[in-house]
Amino acid sequence: MNYQFKDMEKSLFDEKSVESLLKKRISIENVTEKHFGTEVVVAGFVKRIKNLGDNLKFLILSDHSGEIQLTFKSDIYKNIKVINELAPYTFIVAKGDATRGYSKKGREVVVKDFYVLGEVSAQPIPIEIEHIETSLDKRLDYRWIDLRNPKHRFPLVLLSEFTRYCREFFYKNDFVEIFSPKLIGMATESGAEVFTVPYFGKTAYLAQSPQFYKQMAICAGFEKVFEIAPVFRANPSFTTRHDTEFTSLDFEIGYVSSHYDVMSWEEKMLNYAFRRLKEKWEEKVRNNFNQEINLPKKIPKIKMEEVYEIVDKKNIKEDGDITPEGEREVSEYIKKTYGNEFAFVIDFPYKARPFYHMKGNPMKDGTETTKSFDLLYRGIEITTGAQREHRYKVLVNQAKEKGLNIENLRYYLEFFKYGAPPMGGLGLSPTRVIMALTGAKNVREVTYLPRDPKRLFP
Repeated sequence: MNYQFKDMEKSLFDEKSVESLLKKRISIENVTEKHFGTEVVVAGFVKRIKNLGDNLKFLILSDHSGEIQLTFKSDIYKNIKVINELAPYTFIVAKGDATRGYSKKGREVVVKDFYVLGEVSAQPIPIEIEHIETSLDKRLDYRWIDLRNPKHRFPLVLLSEFTRYCREFFYKNDFVEIFSPKLIGMATESGAEVFTVPYFGKTAYLAQSPQFYKQMAICAGFEKVFEIAPVFRANPSFTTRHDTEFTSLDFEIGYVSSHYDVMSWEEKMLNYAFRRLKEKWEEKVRNNFNQEINLPKKIPKIKMEEVYEIVDKKNIKEDGDITPEGEREVSEYIKKTYGNEFAFVIDFPYKARPFYHMKGNPMKDGTETTKSFDLLYRGIEITTGAQREHRYKVLVNQAKEKGLNIENLRYYLEFFKYGAPPMGGLGLSPTRVIMALTGAKNVREVTYLPRDPKRLFP
């Protein structure tokens, strides 16, 4: 590509020069006082252009790490008029002398030479213009441009960091990472909301969760396993917290005494991950979203029969679960009573839970319960977990009670037919964690490329 500016004899793209400069490039955040008075090479996209006449022009250059001012002086960069034809958000590489300068950033690069890295057309959406509202759908249509706004990009950095810290925790505590298949031969869990895929003359399904394969690993002799991977739900919902494809964080542990063991592990994991986030990112989270990173610490537990006394009756579902509004009511109660942004809601009714959850002690009114829980964070459900039923005959009976086809579950049930230890685990949504942490209104804002019933592109 040899990109020429109109009416300019000089090409602003030269393959050999660009290659040479990019090898010397450093991130903008690394241009520090030690570089003042020396030559540096930086690259990124042009955010703003300030033209002070024929002899002096300024560009604000941005990369993943920050921004820096590029200063063009006619006595140093002879072809200064070319800046008049440079469009915002053009990607460039520049060479010049780093100096303290007078910019707000306290540093700048006085440019000796620069090259265009790629052509640019008019931007289809505004970037970083606070008083202009762009719909989320429009932003997602041009997600790669939308994410040039550091405030929109930062939640994805937090998402990456959160999952990294969780993975660190697992490895530090001798969990084994597994990689379960996403193309499966039977509809997992309840069999509802699954995507079907043609598979060599047969029908395959996209996995709703690694649930059965985690349990298979425990039956195989692993004692602690985890997976962070995509899952798929053919959910026609357009709520602010549902996607048809999302990344799920799952773990399963063997030899549990109850679901309290599972909650204990999650509490440790979240305290580890949030402490690491707080150490590195708290100031930036506060500046960008006006939010604090508070540690979960000792998370309060509240039984469902107590929840029924707290939430408005209209927020209790027919099966005994609660609505999103009910979850917000519980979170407000826990925050007011215990000062904690996290809350475990435990012992859900059996009719509201899958067949593989172990039954627990009945409620005072005789309602059957399960050894299960949800974890709420700032009013949003981020986790569902339980102690699993591992006894083969009991598991078969519970599947029948739920009206499930035993033949369709035969491969799953066989995991337990030949012996299994007590086990429990959970599935957590990292995007919901970041949604709550940043105060985002929609999980799509903190998802790189979300998928919903109407969105398959980009």
